[in-house]
Amino acid sequence: MRLLFSFVISSFIIIGTRSQNLKLTTQVEEINIDDEDVGHVVTTEQVLDPKIKLVNSADIDEDDEEADPSWDKNSAICDVAYFLRAHKFEDYDRRYFTEISESPKRHFQEFPKPQLKALHWEVHKECEAGFVQCLKYLQRIANLMALRRKADTVTVMWENNWSLTNNTQQIFRAQKECQLAQKRDEITHVPFQGPLERFQWRTSASYYMCWFTMLGTPELTHFGQPCDNHADCLGIYGAHNKDPRAEDKKPFACALYSFCPDTCCPIKHIWYWKDCFQSKVNPCYDENPPANRKCYLNREQNRDFKSLMKNEINVTCKCSDAGYEWSSRFGLCVDVNECGRETHNCYLKSGQSCLNLPGNFDCVCRIGYIYNPQEKKCQSSSKLENLLGKLTRKHKNETEIKSIFALIFEKLGKSSGSVSSISSLLFMEFIVIMNKTILYSLLVLFK
Repeated sequence: MRLLFSFVISSFIIIGTRSQNLKLTTQVEEINIDDEDVGHVVTTEQVLDPKIKLVNSADIDEDDEEADPSWDKNSAICDVAYFLRAHKFEDYDRRYFTEISESPKRHFQEFPKPQLKALHWEVHKECEAGFVQCLKYLQRIANLMALRRKADTVTVMWENNWSLTNNTQQIFRAQKECQLAQKRDEITHVPFQGPLERFQWRTSASYYMCWFTMLGTPELTHFGQPCDNHADCLGIYGAHNKDPRAEDKKPFACALYSFCPDTCCPIKHIWYWKDCFQSKVNPCYDENPPANRKCYLNREQNRDFKSLMKNEINVTCKCSDAGYEWSSRFGLCVDVNECGRETHNCYLKSGQSCLNLPGNFDCVCRIGYIYNPQEKKCQSSSKLENLLGKLTRKHKNETEIKSIFALIFEKLGKSSGSVSSISSLLFMEFIVIMNKTILYSLLVLFK
């Protein structure tokens, strides 16, 4: 059987003397790869055992990066990011599907659901020890793959400063070698014991690297080289896909693009931010008009490892109504409880209480206090205290309780100002259905 790979060779022709516009002309060349080109391989057993030991893997004895001065941490980050981008953009949930077309969700949309029942034991062991030890281990395993970052056509072009115009033949050869390595990985899955273990390993590694990103690990701030590719040789987008989410000048952009699913923009590729914000898969789309559909991810609100595994990732959408904020849990704008957050301006020590309202709050006098419009504050009332004192006596019937509260709210209803906005009639209906036990508890609460 022969596999057909298409390879895009592009050349740039400058047209226009003033505008110096670049026109891209494309011609397609075909690369035919025989199965024999890959070489003889042995199909390994597919396993998903949390205690499987990786083939050719070794324990990392030196945790301190200073023990190995030749180790390039930035290069290690890029190697691991490349390997995990292949997982994010090109793989699928191997536990339940045999073909990528069968999978309803991809890893660039969300972490696998349901979450892994067990992290890969070796990833867990190394990454729980800290970022540096985790990175060294992940790089070591990633570099055991047939297709490594340094063998990818895009990396070869970038490191050699090749252009499609001047280095067509060199790029053609590099692309063929890259695709051979890519095919070899899909057949052998070395160093893993099958596609299931590779899935478990890469998912576990993605959990940890995404978590380190959310924690703001300084080494992940910038990669120092392009990350706008899907780790698939020279793919349909060319050497760089120009996805704005992969702009390395923005702190942690490449790390988020490589390790984490994009909750705000669960799309494989976009050319412009508007492609994301005006998409119906954007969580901010339904609740807002077109001008207010920007979705934001705050790393500081996503630092719980178990929540990341469960895809409980917090994002923020702009709410049109004042006093409301976005809830990732419910997927809509909810009322801000100023009272619970203590962001109100009520004088609690002066007899006021905070009452949360839809989109706002109000300051009301506590039971036993009445509002003085002249002094604009709540004052203790001896008459109300005497009336409330009767509640502590036994053998009070429902009629007497209703009468007491009717008098209380008659007093409150005569007061003016913002603190008098409670509807006494609605509250009276609530009182009627309360039993004496609840009333006694209410009295203790407001004392």
